Amino acid sequence: MSSLSEDVAQRIVDRTSAVIGHNVNVMDARGTILASGHPSRRGEQHEGALLAAQGDRAVVIDADQARGLRGAHPGVNLPLRHHGEVVGVVGISGDPATVQPLADLIRVTAELIVEQAGALESGQRLQQEREDHLCAVVEGRVDPLHATRRAEELGITDLLRCCTVVRAEGTAGAGALRTLQRQLVRRPDLLVARTRSDELAVWWPTRVPDADADVHRAVDVHPRRLVAASGRGFEGPQGLRRAWVAAQDALAVSGLEADLYDPRDLPLVALLRGLADDWRADALSEPWRALVAADRHGELQATLRAWFQHDLSPHRCAEALHVHRNTLRGRLDRIQVVTGLDLRRVPSLVQLYLGPILAQEASSGRPLDGAAAPTVAAAD
Repeated sequence: MSSLSEDVAQRIVDRTSAVIGHNVNVMDARGTILASGHPSRRGEQHEGALLAAQGDRAVVIDADQARGLRGAHPGVNLPLRHHGEVVGVVGISGDPATVQPLADLIRVTAELIVEQAGALESGQRLQQEREDHLCAVVEGRVDPLHATRRAEELGITDLLRCCTVVRAEGTAGAGALRTLQRQLVRRPDLLVARTRSDELAVWWPTRVPDADADVHRAVDVHPRRLVAASGRGFEGPQGLRRAWVAAQDALAVSGLEADLYDPRDLPLVALLRGLADDWRADALSEPWRALVAADRHGELQATLRAWFQHDLSPHRCAEALHVHRNTLRGRLDRIQVVTGLDLRRVPSLVQLYLGPILAQEASSGRPLDGAAAPTVAAAD
């Protein structure tokens, strides 16, 4: 802190004047009154304070001397130091014989307040620089070598970290996101950055027990205002960005039914969702859309989802659908006729597995139905 702010000066006045029963003034190093128990004096030039700051010494002013110094009243003025540098002056108005015994106590109190404000300002500045760096990393605006050096300068150690992405839902979510950010930046084990106006990224080291649960508990305080998802952990020069991308992937598919998509398929599902506007994705989803159009009652769609969910097992699939295996076989044959795909071929199965994602993304940007990736069990 190279100079005093009016807020810090007012804090000193408020904290000290009520205790000692005398007016306290706080001036900057140029002798301008920043705060006073007599608000009308704010902005005045105090020549006694200027002498104290320039000479780095206490200046005692009696009634006769006060008449010769502009803006001065009888009292004692002492320089305020921060890291050895004079940043301002604190003055106590009154008979010097009465207030001088209080002067050192008031000066020490004032310098403690200045020290606290400086530490807070330094911490806020460091947090802002870290946030700027993290945003540059996730946006790909900094090369890995420079990113590593800058991270070391900012005290960001290379650890195995996961990322949680939190997104605001609507206007109410914006306020909740600000509240969450203020809460999480207090934790020294977390890295926090506002990566978008409606999005917060939180990186946490995997070695810290329950860090992920703590972040999600903080999010859960704001139901229907915030949504969040976490990805797998990464380390190394690209670790922060990769962890953020993994969390973005998790958030992108968070609307899909959890019991229908295996979490292990997350990178594939998220990657293909990003191709929804590509004409090749439209062609890939065409068989699924044909099935939806021909299946007025949803029977074939439900059958296909169960087929995938039960790993292509005729016995378990028929049991889940409460139908005979011959009925199941008939429905699968109909699916092949409608889609033109051979369900014995893996590419055809993959195309129908991914079809719901791409078809729904292309039409509305939101997922409709999904199916669990097959692990291809042996036929019963």
